Amino acid sequence: MTRSERSPISIRFVLIRPADALNIGAAARAVTNFGLTDLVVVDPRPRGWRLAHTSSRYGSKLLSTTKKMSLEEALADRDLVIGTDSEDDRAVPRRTITLPRLNKLRGKRIAVLFGPERDGLNNEDFSHCHALLRIPTEAAAPSMNLGQAVALIAYEFSRPRLEHSMKEPKLPPPNGVLMKALVDSAMIGMKKTRINTNLSEAARRRKVRNGLKRWNLSRPDAAWLRGLLEKLSRP
Repeated sequence: MTRSERSPISIRFVLIRPADALNIGAAARAVTNFGLTDLVVVDPRPRGWRLAHTSSRYGSKLLSTTKKMSLEEALADRDLVIGTDSEDDRAVPRRTITLPRLNKLRGKRIAVLFGPERDGLNNEDFSHCHALLRIPTEAAAPSMNLGQAVALIAYEFSRPRLEHSMKEPKLPPPNGVLMKALVDSAMIGMKKTRINTNLSEAARRRKVRNGLKRWNLSRPDAAWLRGLLEKLSRP
């Protein structure tokens, strides 16, 4: 991982005036899905907030610790505030960033603001923002569901860490002894099946050796292939 990928993530998801219990639950689930924990709500609709705690699979635990607070309180310790916006024609004097640029912001304490489902962030909300984040969508369907938007942004922040954790452990390559044994077994099989008999033995060995190197075999794979070739070459 690069230094930026190892930098700690300090991102706070701020839901402003959310109304629908399912949307609140979906947002909490998305934050949890990607290993993040900092979710706050500002002035939620009481009924939606109450019902959200029982409507979110994987997100209910996070909602039990999610705090209700004012927007000023939510942003008090943040270095950078980003507002989400889907209206390309909104005249707000803020710079715009895209999803891939989010990982350039590691090391900062960030808040991402999400407006209510029907109207989005208002001008008062935008006045707290240093920048706007717009997720590219089709013009015919410009706005996203709250939970979907939270999921995309949470994934983008977490992607380097999650992808690194999913990488398979690097296995050692075959050593010289195993490679020679593998080539010898392949030569016996080629002679038995009369493959490439127009080539000299040295040329056949080079052909097999070069092919094996291109395959980039691990040591366990090479040992398995050697055993297979030996069995196939037996009288």
